[in-house]
Amino acid sequence: VKTFIFVTCMSLLPTILFRQPAPPPPAPRQEGSAEFAFVSTTGNSDTQTLGVAGEYHFRPDLWHFQWKTAYVRNESAEIVSAEAFRFLFRSDRSLSARASAFGQYTYVHDAFAAIDHRNVIAGGLSYLLVPPAPHELWVDGGIGYTNEQRLVGDDISTAIGLTGLRYKFKLSDTAEVSDDLGMEFSFSNGDDWRLNNIASVAAKLTTIFALKLSYATRYVNFPAPGIDTTDTITSMALVAKF
Repeated sequence: VKTFIFVTCMSLLPTILFRQPAPPPPAPRQEGSAEFAFVSTTGNSDTQTLGVAGEYHFRPDLWHFQWKTAYVRNESAEIVSAEAFRFLFRSDRSLSARASAFGQYTYVHDAFAAIDHRNVIAGGLSYLLVPPAPHELWVDGGIGYTNEQRLVGDDISTAIGLTGLRYKFKLSDTAEVSDDLGMEFSFSNGDDWRLNNIASVAAKLTTIFALKLSYATRYVNFPAPGIDTTDTITSMALVAKF
């Protein structure tokens, strides 16, 4: 009996040690989401905060196209104290199971950070360091060009380098944690670099709706005169997926 148990365990050991997790299901060809957050107070303080965002993904064959947009507005005592609009278009073309090439365009308007218009065109390569199930980690690297029209101080037009990490962790069938970290640095001014990070956790409420909590940090090492280097946004939003 002991010999039989020993032989059985030894025969199963390679299966236990080298068994690979089941691959995740393929991403849908098309998917999108829209999120909305609104907070209003009256009485001793009169404030309204509005946040809306949306994204759409289209994956034909070896390509992945995505559009993302976000708008935030804060008003206190009928005076707008913060307002920002951001837009991203990105296309990825798969080169192998883990590598892809990408091109992207980013637009930013944030008058309270003294940014009237900021346009960035960039391209580069992405590599999947950790495949999905349950963790997923991508690393990006590339070059591009930015033109930033500032409301105060000198405008910026320069070639840039960029790098970033995109991480997802599927906690369960109904909950997911993600973190997007990106960094840009100017080739013409060593002091001109910036960092953007968005960490979020989302939990499904129904098959369509989810609750999302996010914290965004934006750091600009070379801001316009009189402008702080760091902006943060904390939000809780209702998300609808389709």
